[in-house]
Amino acid sequence: MESRLRDGQSMSINLSAMISTNSSDSSKLSARSSPPSPAKIAMADVASIFIKLRRTREKIKSHHIASTSGEPQTHPSLAGDGVTCAERVEMELNESYVCVGAVDVVKLLRCSRTKLFEKASYWNANVLINEQWSCTICGPKFRKDGTFRVHIRYSASASRSSRPDPQRPVALEKVKSVPGLMTVLSRRS
Repeated sequence: MESRLRDGQSMSINLSAMISTNSSDSSKLSARSSPPSPAKIAMADVASIFIKLRRTREKIKSHHIASTSGEPQTHPSLAGDGVTCAERVEMELNESYVCVGAVDVVKLLRCSRTKLFEKASYWNANVLINEQWSCTICGPKFRKDGTFRVHIRYSASASRSSRPDPQRPVALEKVKSVPGLMTVLSRRS
């Protein structure tokens, strides 16, 4: 294969050098056939291929619905100095759900937070502070079964407090869901 790149010239690939000239292959060619001509690919063609690939990637992700809580937040009942213990344990949970029919992100966030809260109880923590979540819903655009794949990342700090935990995720007003009746087919951590 031969490729050259000079100032102001396009890159060319000589494909004729890649064709083997074995004696068995040359006997198959007729006397009238002309030798194969080298195919040339210009830099502009390569650039347009990359642009098309980028557009295809953007189209594939266009059926994703993403929502996030934003910066880490603490419930107002647990905010303030001296309300929680200074010792904190950073925790994170990544879960994937497969749903059909619809996606109720509020319920899925409650499930994820409950699981994180149960893990916090192993460290004798009774509240979650500095909570943050993100959710991505991958729609059924290319799946014939109509399932939604939901990825939730929930992080928080486990701590102790004399006040009770609110038992609900933060920033529920930022949730983006798919309306309808949701059926959860599987859950994976």
